[in-house]
Amino acid sequence: MAGGFEQVKMLPPGGPAPRMEDGHVDLSGRYYPNRAGRMLEAAYPIDRNLMRQYDAKRTPETQPVFKPGMAAKYKSPVPYGECDQAGTPSSITMQANQHGPIVLVQKAGTLLILAEYPLTVRMINTDGRPHAKDPDPTFNGDSSAHWEGDTLLVDVIAIDARLRNVAVGFIGESGAWLHSDQEHIVERFSRPSKNYLTYQITIDDPVVLEKPWSSAPRQWTLSQDPNDEWQEYFCTHNEEPEEYKKIGSPEQKPPVFDR
Repeated sequence: MAGGFEQVKMLPPGGPAPRMEDGHVDLSGRYYPNRAGRMLEAAYPIDRNLMRQYDAKRTPETQPVFKPGMAAKYKSPVPYGECDQAGTPSSITMQANQHGPIVLVQKAGTLLILAEYPLTVRMINTDGRPHAKDPDPTFNGDSSAHWEGDTLLVDVIAIDARLRNVAVGFIGESGAWLHSDQEHIVERFSRPSKNYLTYQITIDDPVVLEKPWSSAPRQWTLSQDPNDEWQEYFCTHNEEPEEYKKIGSPEQKPPVFDR
């Protein structure tokens, strides 16, 4: 197969996960939202199973159940090309379609989460400290985290209500929805083996949802390339449909610059 795609294989577990000095699992690493440990694109001629983050038969992911009238009000896909902030949890969950990596950096009492696209940075205290009193809404919300065995539970509140859940409006992300200021999210991070990270979320919004919604446990794989480097990606507004219509038209005049 041209292009070396025949070498793209499912990663083995890779042995036990590394641990910190305090005994907790070390989540640190660069991870991809697939089973191959490398960047994959939907157009690649590879086994489609490599792109799956979960087995829908073993761990089905149901659709959120909205309260009467709330789907019409809060379900909100966005036209392609609009650069909304992703925030929590979309900067992670959107990678199911964007295929971008995340980087976790764990230190004693702290977890850093870096999303290559859309250049999201989060710092989470993992020492069990409570939420701030009456926190101001932010894109990533106010997080309080603690360990339950080998799983890090991150409790998130005060998420800016302008942000969409699960996705931010790209192609294939029609299930995105807005939320109320009462939304409460619990993220679960675990590393069952060296090569695999598992991420799962539960979203509770008593205004919008009939009951809490939980994602399937989604698998990510550790980058296998020691030279894998961080890239910068930006969403810009240069693909607006109205601009496309002007390309090559008489009304599209060259710019005039003052001397």
